[in-house]
Amino acid sequence: MSSKIIRAGAGRLQKPRISSPAGRPMHSAADDNMDVEKQAFERGYAEGERIGKQMGEAMADSTCKRYENSLAELAASHKRMAQAMEEQTVQLSLEIARKIVQRELAMDPDLIAALATVALKRLTGHQSITLRVGRHDFERVREAVADVNTAVTVKDDPALERGDFVIETGKTYLDGRISSQIETIGRALLDE
Repeated sequence: MSSKIIRAGAGRLQKPRISSPAGRPMHSAADDNMDVEKQAFERGYAEGERIGKQMGEAMADSTCKRYENSLAELAASHKRMAQAMEEQTVQLSLEIARKIVQRELAMDPDLIAALATVALKRLTGHQSITLRVGRHDFERVREAVADVNTAVTVKDDPALERGDFVIETGKTYLDGRISSQIETIGRALLDE
């Protein structure tokens, strides 16, 4: 019996290699086509990756700008709402103050006479002082002022409400109306 040595890979057909005259393996047309396809694929992939990255950055920038605009709008809306709430709170407080003053004047009718008398004492040295009051307060104020300064003329003014008074001299105009005093307080509170 003869023994044969079987080599690994023996019996398989191998593709013959064609060498160039310099001894380097030669490429076939199919190999060249595969190289061109591979290069084209790699260039196309790189170009797609670059374009995708640009599109992603553009989308991220757009989203960030919309987010920033939304935050700015939210901050502006919050500021307007806080300002409106502040104004409404001041208006409500002033209306409450007006009601309290009116109630106090109704409960103590001599209060307006006291207020007008205090205001008149600040106008020393003035001549021809006229004090106008509402018809509800006319008698009480006239009597109280006559005790303090007989040179003051007290007049009934139907345009004035209970608790209101106006003092006029040749040089001064003092508005003691409740509504104007509350408005002055409101402007001070709202920094107008």
